[in-house]
Amino acid sequence: MLDQLFEIVQQNAQADVVENSNVPDEKNELVMNEASSTIMNSLQQLIAQGKTDQVAALANDGQDGSEAMGFISGNFIENVSQKFGIDKNVASSIAASILPKILGSFFGKAKDPNDSSFNIQDIIGSLTSGNNGLSQGNMQDTVSSLGAKFGLDKDKDGDVDLSDVMGMFK
Repeated sequence: MLDQLFEIVQQNAQADVVENSNVPDEKNELVMNEASSTIMNSLQQLIAQGKTDQVAALANDGQDGSEAMGFISGNFIENVSQKFGIDKNVASSIAASILPKILGSFFGKAKDPNDSSFNIQDIIGSLTSGNNGLSQGNMQDTVSSLGAKFGLDKDKDGDVDLSDVMGMFK
């Protein structure tokens, strides 16, 4: 999943990172890698904190001003500044420009039934892998809740379970 996300970053970060004179050439790929890992890690943290509604809102609405976007952006700015010595104002400008495009493309591909390169089930699996501090029961609730918010609740009973999986093949 991280490789697929990195491809989206590369597609959306050219002008803002590679062509940015404030980002040294030798740090271009590092900054783009950081965008990928920060997005994935931040989404995992939000889910582990029980903020699935924020993640779902970001995925469904692409809310630039949402708490989730602010959290991801803040993490990216801090990481890029500390790790690579990029000025915080430059990092903030990059974040404001690329993160909405990247996340919009990432979740857009996942929701597109004609794009088999991504799917919501893979994203949910990636975001909940390793449990991220979730108990088994809490993780099942989180996966079910996220799945329902992403349209996987095929039988409309409020959870994602075996009957929903069977409904995907009808």
